[in-house]
Amino acid sequence: MKKSLIALAVLATTGAAMAQSNVTLYGSIDTSIGSSKIGAPGVASSTSNMFSGNLTATRWGVRGTEDLGGGLKAIFALEQAFDSSDGTQAAGSAFNRMSIVGLTGGFGTVKFGRHDTSFDDIRDLSVSNNIFNSPNFATTEAVAGTTGYAGVGQLADYGDRASNQIRYESPSFGGFSAGFSYGLDEQTAPVERDVTAFNLRYKAGNLDVGYGYQENANEVAASNLEYNTLGAAYNFGSFRISGGWNRVKNQTSRKSDAYSIGAVVPVGAMDFSLGYSTAKAKQGSATFEKGDAFSAAVVYNMSKRTRVYAGLTTGDIENAAGTKVREREVYALGLAHTF
Repeated sequence: MKKSLIALAVLATTGAAMAQSNVTLYGSIDTSIGSSKIGAPGVASSTSNMFSGNLTATRWGVRGTEDLGGGLKAIFALEQAFDSSDGTQAAGSAFNRMSIVGLTGGFGTVKFGRHDTSFDDIRDLSVSNNIFNSPNFATTEAVAGTTGYAGVGQLADYGDRASNQIRYESPSFGGFSAGFSYGLDEQTAPVERDVTAFNLRYKAGNLDVGYGYQENANEVAASNLEYNTLGAAYNFGSFRISGGWNRVKNQTSRKSDAYSIGAVVPVGAMDFSLGYSTAKAKQGSATFEKGDAFSAAVVYNMSKRTRVYAGLTTGDIENAAGTKVREREVYALGLAHTF
């Protein structure tokens, strides 16, 4: 009887400890078959591909919380990308998508490690209703590209994640919130490679709108890159839209401005989506490149976690003389499952 009471006491204590901790395994596997043609006109040729992560990024991760009492919680997350077509790990560190530990409470949330930048929150918002979140189908012509395809202006991508990062997310004050992130460069002076970003956001009801800024230091001051973006999304019920403006510029008077819009129309178990972007790049006051891109997709939701889809994206970039210098065409039919 005494041993039974002791066992019950141990189980009760263990249950209380477990109630304070929560660990979740999650992920998404997205594989599709199609073709792509990316590069210079007359040079690039169509290639049959099995893609990974066209509809949603293929990844897996674990995340958890511990209740510290008084409204304070410890949090952590580890997330890794992989190629679902062959099972290989994506290039980079083991948990290249996220590796953070932090605290959250009434003051907001503080995170340490590798994470999306504060700027990326608003860029994601601006394309949140284009269905696709992968560079394969992205229509963000100013900064997004794939191998052999530089975006309008040929300026580097902003980089949606930063390592060695300190990130703060404020609580909401009547729908208003703010975020700040700083990625340490860990380089010996005068080399600089730090990443600084912040955002301001307002969310109320069906409206979500925000502004983001990011600066990527790149070796020396003359090659720093600055990014500004405005993004918004609205849910009308029968359809959802999102759109935004994005500017990237360096310190030698080169800049590129892009505008994008997307819509999702749910019809029963199906979602229909369209996306469009246009961009123009200048060196000083002279335009030297411009481009447009269009994407379309249809998704059939077999369940809350399993979807089949078909999609395409097509876009091209012209120089100042109106000659096409780069093009991108991608078509795919795929299956995606989240867990």
